[in-house]
Order: sequence, then structure tokens, then C-alpha cells
Amino acid sequence: MNAPACSVCAAHEPRAELVAWESPRWILRHHPHPAPLCGWFLLCSRRHVASAADLDTDEEGEFARVLGACMRALRTCARVPRVYVVMFGEGAPHLHAHLVPRDPSREGTSAWAIADWYRAVERGEHAPADSDAVDDIISLMRARLSDELAGFTDA
Repeated sequence: MNAPACSVCAAHEPRAELVAWESPRWILRHHPHPAPLCGWFLLCSRRHVASAADLDTDEEGEFARVLGACMRALRTCARVPRVYVVMFGEGAPHLHAHLVPRDPSREGTSAWAIADWYRAVERGEHAPADSDAVDDIISLMRARLSDELAGFTDA
């Protein structure tokens, strides 16, 4: 019996317009449409690895640096005071971190309620993020991260 295809690996290829930054080891892409919120990014390892516990020593150090840079960039580009990082790894057993901008003025998106918001968008109970706004934040993130993480593109 063949193992099911990895949805995270499959998402790396066809959606280049969603990619804000990439290197040989990492890719930061916006959540595909329907995105639950504008600025909901996913930082994924290119190598198929189930969790951060399975990274090698070099990857661990890079992951910490890249994650921090992406969080700072998103906080600035989305103009929010906080960025949530959510990692489960069971629905898609491939290392990926959800980076979610926390806008305190948006009711219903704080703490664990963000999971309810996500599911409500999937069910059509909340409108997804505006696609033009998503394009704009991807462009902002590309510009911001091209300088901050330039050394990683050649890794």
C-alpha cells in the first residue's frame, strides 16, 4: 500500500504567487485561498521531516533564526503587536508553522479562538481574507525578508 502524498510537499510547487520567501531549506508562503486572515503564513521545511524534533543541528539553528525573522517581518508588515505561531503536525505530518498576525481590534481571533475562526472560514461562516490584501502583504513580506534573510537563499 502506498503512503498518502504529503500535502505540504505538494503545496511547495504550484503556488509561487503565494511565496514570500524561500531558500534551499525553507519556504514561507501565504495560506492559500480561502485564507482565514490576511497575513496567515506558513513556514515550512523543504525537506520532508515530521517535526522540529527531527531537524539536524544546522536546521535547528536556521529554523530559529528564520522563524524569528519571519515573525518580526509579519508584525511590521501587518502592523500588529503580536504574531501567533501554531504547530501541530498531525493533519499534515511535515514540519510547518502557522504564523498568524494577531490584530487586537479583530474580535474572535484571540488565543485559541483563532482555531474556531479558521474553521468558520472553511465552513463559509466568516468571509475569507481579501485576495488583493493578501497580494499586498505577500509583496511587503518579500521586500522585508529579501534583505533580512538574504544569506539563507544561498545555503
